[in-house]
Amino acid sequence: MGSTTDPLSLLLAALKEQPRGMSVSDLAAAVGINRNTVSRYLDVLLVAGQVEMKTYGKAKVFYPSQRVPIAAMLNFSSDLVLVLDRDRRIVQANDAICAFAGRERDDVIGKSIETSPLAAFDHPLIRSRITDALNGREAAEELRFLRHSDELFFRVKFLPTVFNDGTPGVTIILENITEARRAEEALRESESLFRSLVENISDLILNVEGDSTFSYVSPKSMEILGYTPEEMLQKTPFDFMPPADAGKVREQFDALFADPRPRVLFEWTMLHRDGSPVILEVSGTPIYDMIGDFTGYRMVCRDVTDRARALKRVAQWKSFLYSVVNNIPSMVFVREIERDMFVFANKAAEIFLGVTREEMAGKRADEIFPQEMATFFADGDRGIAGRSAPVEARVSLSGGRTLMLKKIPIYNSRGVLKYVLGIAEDITDRVSAENRLVAERDRAKGYLEAAGVMIAVIGANGTIDLVNRKGNEILGYAEGELTGKNWFMTVVPERLRERLQRNFQRLVAGGVEPPHSEKSPVVTRDGRERQVIWHNALLRDTDGRVVAMVSSGEEIAEDPDDQEHASCA
Repeated sequence: MGSTTDPLSLLLAALKEQPRGMSVSDLAAAVGINRNTVSRYLDVLLVAGQVEMKTYGKAKVFYPSQRVPIAAMLNFSSDLVLVLDRDRRIVQANDAICAFAGRERDDVIGKSIETSPLAAFDHPLIRSRITDALNGREAAEELRFLRHSDELFFRVKFLPTVFNDGTPGVTIILENITEARRAEEALRESESLFRSLVENISDLILNVEGDSTFSYVSPKSMEILGYTPEEMLQKTPFDFMPPADAGKVREQFDALFADPRPRVLFEWTMLHRDGSPVILEVSGTPIYDMIGDFTGYRMVCRDVTDRARALKRVAQWKSFLYSVVNNIPSMVFVREIERDMFVFANKAAEIFLGVTREEMAGKRADEIFPQEMATFFADGDRGIAGRSAPVEARVSLSGGRTLMLKKIPIYNSRGVLKYVLGIAEDITDRVSAENRLVAERDRAKGYLEAAGVMIAVIGANGTIDLVNRKGNEILGYAEGELTGKNWFMTVVPERLRERLQRNFQRLVAGGVEPPHSEKSPVVTRDGRERQVIWHNALLRDTDGRVVAMVSSGEEIAEDPDDQEHASCA
């Protein structure tokens, strides 16, 4: 045997040539070493796992080991593995750590960590833990490394190791936990976001277990119900409900838990701490555990108390308005444009047309109304589309009745004409009264025009409301020319104007009554004065207030001495 030949290698080579096994004596003869020395080397190879031994009686037979070498086993691991000797030199480095460093194994083996391509792991804490492991103490740490722009996290184990020759070493196993850390961080952020969302949304979140107790209550409970989440935990929804409502909700829960599936909105009434009712709009989502078993419901509850009250007020107003519309004396109809049919009629319409609203519903104008009304209502949206003001018309029916008809456009939220509101008012009696009034007015006007004296109506503010034909002739004005002008500034001589106007204001104030007759001059259009003897009467409204003075005057011969005695006309 050469002096430089490794005895262990010789023994292994001999065993490989005899895979059926060799005794100590056979090996001693094959390699030229005495039996005692061969026995010691075989013990080392057994400890190292490079040979196996079987006993046959007193004989020991040795075979090459069928186990995978430790270096090969290290390469199976996805963890980064280093083996250091007592001098902290790298004696083993698996494929994973070489790939991480981006170098070949030959560039790493035999070097210290700080001088190798793995210098990134030369950290004071790592050096300290290597010392501990060389002294027989196992250690583990979680470390953060910066590699280029990436932040990496490793769980590092330092394991005491003994080599074949009995010298100490260290096995360092680095488990890359970066993805786990990122997942944990994402989970924390998600939980933080969820917690912030739950705490800040306006809805109350409740987790209800199979026994109907709360296992989670969001902080919004304090704002909505006046209770802290801790006060509500392990209690049931029924503990916070009026007894009359609790029974109905129990039935809902029986249905929910018997058939777990997402439920659309339903309504709860719960009691605030102060005893006031709180109306909640609730939606339920089933909760399942990790193995898919149903465990309860997550309830999202929105406080709709104000909305419910508003809807109730709207419903009340609708009922009130419906009652008003249904009972007003005018006829009211609603016609739908798209289907060209009437969908509503009030009580007055039923009485006037002699048919019920049910009989009118779904019919066209020509099937409901007399011809004169049908012509107005049957033209659909013609002449009304795009308008906001109503369209009006007066029609006379063949039976002698007179109606005032209106069509009012009703648009939807998109500005499209949806309905036409029709109103029909029977104005027969009013038209008859107007006609009588016009006849009486014309007759009275005829009397005034036929009178042989001047007649003037002066309003409470001194303006001329009326002067008859005789008065216009005396004063020299055309018919209607004086209407609206101030009596005192137009027909009263300037020297008498202030005094007569002051007397008129006292009459209007109700302090005095006008004399039965008086003389007072007037100024004609051409500036001449003419003497008139006046008879005055005050016109009052229903409250007794003076609204005008009616004066009738008869021209007389001039008497200069009488001009200073003029009163007010």
